[in-house]
Amino acid sequence: MKGIAKVIKSVFVTAIFLTMPVVAFAADYTEIPSKSEVSITKPWTVNFNMNLDKNSINEDNVIVTDDAENPVDVSVSAGNDSKSIVISPPTGGYSIHNTYYLTLNTDVKSSSGTKLSKPVRMEFTTAKKYEDNTNNSSLPIVNNVKFIEETILHHQKTNFNIYASYSDKVQYRAFVFKYPNETYDNPNKYPDTEYMELTNGYTSAKSTTNPHTMSLYSGLQSGKYKLVVYVKRADELGKYKDNNTEYDNYYSSYFKVLDSSIIEDRDANTTIVYKNYDKTLDEAVMNQVNGRPIFSDSGWDVPSEKLIKYYMNPNNFLDDYGKYMFLNLNYMEGVTAEELDNMLKGKGVLEGKGAAFLQAAKESNINPIYLVSHALLETGNGTSKLSNGILVSSVDGVAVEEPKVAYNMFGVHAYDHDPNGCGSEYAYTQGWFSVQEAILGGAKFISTGYINSDKYKQNTLYKMKWNVEVTWHQYATDIGWARKQISRIKELMEQTKGAKPVYEIPQFK
Repeated sequence: MKGIAKVIKSVFVTAIFLTMPVVAFAADYTEIPSKSEVSITKPWTVNFNMNLDKNSINEDNVIVTDDAENPVDVSVSAGNDSKSIVISPPTGGYSIHNTYYLTLNTDVKSSSGTKLSKPVRMEFTTAKKYEDNTNNSSLPIVNNVKFIEETILHHQKTNFNIYASYSDKVQYRAFVFKYPNETYDNPNKYPDTEYMELTNGYTSAKSTTNPHTMSLYSGLQSGKYKLVVYVKRADELGKYKDNNTEYDNYYSSYFKVLDSSIIEDRDANTTIVYKNYDKTLDEAVMNQVNGRPIFSDSGWDVPSEKLIKYYMNPNNFLDDYGKYMFLNLNYMEGVTAEELDNMLKGKGVLEGKGAAFLQAAKESNINPIYLVSHALLETGNGTSKLSNGILVSSVDGVAVEEPKVAYNMFGVHAYDHDPNGCGSEYAYTQGWFSVQEAILGGAKFISTGYINSDKYKQNTLYKMKWNVEVTWHQYATDIGWARKQISRIKELMEQTKGAKPVYEIPQFK
């Protein structure tokens, strides 16, 4: 692995660098030029021109800090020879798009006792890309992990197969991290939550000819998990090390343990249908992986394949909450105008418009609960300027013949650079001069563009985000968008008595 390769020449005496210029600062550091776009899983290797005192190679003398000078829990070890140090990142890697400082203090010394004349420091900034596995070459590598049970349930036996490649036998070790919430930040953000080991140390030596099956007979508690499977050459120490173990490579996967399944537990009013796709889930995920940033809870980042797979895997969301991701958004029977009015009480300009929403739902073939939920979201519960009407006197800079107040209930064409101007001008061109006209017209726009489009057919939240058949046509860039829309829809659905929901579950090859 390339790192700070052959960095220091006569480092203990003159601190002269072999491959890069040195700048001495007033802080008495010997500064190595900074690095950017560094992989979050990158181990650094520092090579010296003389043998090192192994007792001086430790986390007290070789330190990584973040831009707030907080120490980072890296692992420091001797390299393959007596003249190098390997600094491995914390478990799961560094945080994305963060600045760090790698410092070797003057207590790093040669085997003869000569110390560094000055501390050596290098600044590096990580890339805005999640990485969940390592690819250290010429070493055993895990290629995939597949769960045998499609839906993983609370405290039920769980099995998964590990697929690896290497010319000789290997050993495996597995850990899980249970997230405390629904975001997918680096586990390092949660110092009070630790990885739990699934194995008892490394397994016995295994051939990679066939997949190795791991079984958790007592299962796991319900919740969201990150699985990390380590692999190393049999009966040898791993080349690298983190807070969990020494290893040659590791592979991560995300999964959810459910407390119930709507496939098994559904009431008499509920219908389950399936949408079959002619590709595997892995193939569908790869269609989404194009290197472009996707908004996540930490900003505009490039997610890993494993994160995308988590959100695209329907089996992670078949509980009583996640099921609304698959609620059919076409018209749903059993909802009354009175029920909609109850939902709209105290919702500003939307109050009392239950009959208008029900009419729009029928005319545009849209689920009335979804339509109300969408309007509440876009109008700030009926309080936004667009929903309360804006006087339009010009469109695209051209004066109109008759200025009128126009309404927009769904944020249609309300572009970020000028949402009120763009949204109201579009509403004017469509003739949305009353709240009811805006409800009816906005519903038609949503219907023809997404839910009932002959081309896109995005009639679930899942399909509005993950359009498996026309990949680029998505309603939102946020990787977790579909799940984030659930809470309001669930709340409204629970206020109906006779609703007859249909849930459309994706099925991959």
